[in-house]
Amino acid sequence: MAAVASGLALRPDGPVERAPASLGIVEAKPAESDVTDTPEPEPIFVEEPRPIDADVLSLAVRRIVIDPGHGGDDTGTTGSGLTEKELTLDIAKRVRSQLEDTFEVFMTREDDRAISLRDRAKMANDLRGDLFVSIHINWIAQRRVRGVETYFLGATDDPSLNAMARFENRHSGYSMADMKDLLEGVFTHMRRGQSEALAASVQRSLYGSLLRENPDLRNRGVKQAPFVVLVATEMPAILAEVSCLSHREEAQMLARPLYREHIAQALSRGVRRYAEDVNQIEQKGS
Repeated sequence: MAAVASGLALRPDGPVERAPASLGIVEAKPAESDVTDTPEPEPIFVEEPRPIDADVLSLAVRRIVIDPGHGGDDTGTTGSGLTEKELTLDIAKRVRSQLEDTFEVFMTREDDRAISLRDRAKMANDLRGDLFVSIHINWIAQRRVRGVETYFLGATDDPSLNAMARFENRHSGYSMADMKDLLEGVFTHMRRGQSEALAASVQRSLYGSLLRENPDLRNRGVKQAPFVVLVATEMPAILAEVSCLSHREEAQMLARPLYREHIAQALSRGVRRYAEDVNQIEQKGS
């Protein structure tokens, strides 16, 4: 007979079978205390990593980079005998003189030279700037419209804003090989909140201050658009359209140094208010 062990009959030529009951062998049953239900393992949910909100780091503003739009063979918009590249440089120098008593202030260009958007951003990053402010003069197809608007980085579905971005981005200095990094920059979350807050502060100051000098001025608001000059910067960054060269009366005002001084004062005040708010938080946390 085949060997019998623990109630099982072992067949050398086949699978294991139960021993027949006629053999008088009773299978041992485990005690109830030995029977345990193995619990199902708890599912592990891994939270998707989220970017750090830079607000919690309380980073102070000490160094500001001012970017006069256009330059060299890139004149920007033109009208009434004025060029955007000359106006932005003049206003940027005035902004610098008004902020340098409190902050370290640098400019991406000091004279009439062409600098790619890529190099402007690299310069700001190499300088380890805390804020980046790009100054531009607007051109609006509806020639009777005048106003100020301030941008921070983001995507938009507005065809007119995308057209404006294409115009401003045409001297980017980037190639198709840079596309992936640029697109990742557009959708990054790290600096968006700080850039939007800076844009809001500058826009309030621009409109509130210039309205006294320019009663028909329109508040065109804070907007987001994919300007390349804002993509590669590693600090809160905005682009301010501080006037409209397409509007005849506003162009006449831009021709006057005193009005450009008012624009510079408004820009400086908006930047200073944002920086003071950030620095107060930093001082309380230090």
